[in-house]
Amino acid sequence: MKSFIVLLLIFWRFDCLSIPYINNVYLQPIGISNWTLTKRLNISCEQCLCEQFTVSYLALNCFANNSCEFFSNFPKSYKLISSNESRIYFLQNQYPNESLCCMPNVTELLLRLQNASPIALNLSFAPSGLGYDPNYPSEAAVVGWWSSPASLWFNPITMTAIENNSLSTSLTVTLYNNEMFTAVDGTPRIHLRNKLTNVYIGNLTYSTLNQVRKIIFINDGQTMIVPTQQNKSVTIFNFYSSSNYSIQGVFALPYSSIHGIAKVNETFFYISTWSDRLILSCKYENLTWTHQILVNGTTTQWGSHLTVDDCGRIWFINTNFGLRIFDSNGLEIGNWNLSLNSTNRIYDLVFLSNYVLLISFIDQHKILRFDPFVSC
Repeated sequence: MKSFIVLLLIFWRFDCLSIPYINNVYLQPIGISNWTLTKRLNISCEQCLCEQFTVSYLALNCFANNSCEFFSNFPKSYKLISSNESRIYFLQNQYPNESLCCMPNVTELLLRLQNASPIALNLSFAPSGLGYDPNYPSEAAVVGWWSSPASLWFNPITMTAIENNSLSTSLTVTLYNNEMFTAVDGTPRIHLRNKLTNVYIGNLTYSTLNQVRKIIFINDGQTMIVPTQQNKSVTIFNFYSSSNYSIQGVFALPYSSIHGIAKVNETFFYISTWSDRLILSCKYENLTWTHQILVNGTTTQWGSHLTVDDCGRIWFINTNFGLRIFDSNGLEIGNWNLSLNSTNRIYDLVFLSNYVLLISFIDQHKILRFDPFVSC
């Protein structure tokens, strides 16, 4: 998965300075690349350009929704994403190197993770879904299992609790742009809450939104993709706020217990199923949805959530076994037996930067953090 700057640069004049930029494109870090980003909301691109004269940034993403992102350093792994009315500026006339996969040897990476001394965050409830937004690397969230109406915000770097709240949700949590998205089985809506304060913001309501487990966003947050179990479908919204959204389409996924979803890029995703233990490769482009089975369920353990690392590998949870790792062709290239069983299960996983891995352990009432001590 390689990408590098080969596009025509244009130069923008600002206060007698020429700043090179590319139109209708922005720089998106991939997976667990090590990078530093500063985000600004409700601000024009011109105002962001003024700010760069007081702070030394390397690059600036400008978006049509009056937001921008500054990069203090370039990620080692990235993509250039096409997006109307966006623009990337190279503020110091420096450009990123060719995008790299940090650790291509999955056997070595697995060995490092298996030999790591895990750090535990002990919980007062059985955990399920994990929420993490890489734009806010010192904050993560976990919600409770079926009988545990709770949520906890925590620092995934130090593994210390920040805020504990009571929250009814059906295993569902996604964090995006300072907001928490949850759902409850039997009610066809997604709930939005302010991060940390747990203050209710609003709902997205649509008939297909039942048994939601995970949500992703594309198009700079303006498109929301929601797989649902009960309706065996994926629902796609134009999304601007809880009071400003519209439906793009509903597409059938005729498989039992649609569960997790992981984003590869703006048009390509993987979706997992619980009881069939499948991984589907899915594409959504120009309002057209296509999918096919990538991994057929061959294990006896339930399939839960999945994620994709910067090398394009799929990490898939089997709740009573551990982790299985697949390449982009669906070939199993590694696995990690965590000595689990029906009373010692895992549910969700998150990669932080440098392949630091978080896993929620349902029955142990804890989250474990595995650090392979890799520098990307």
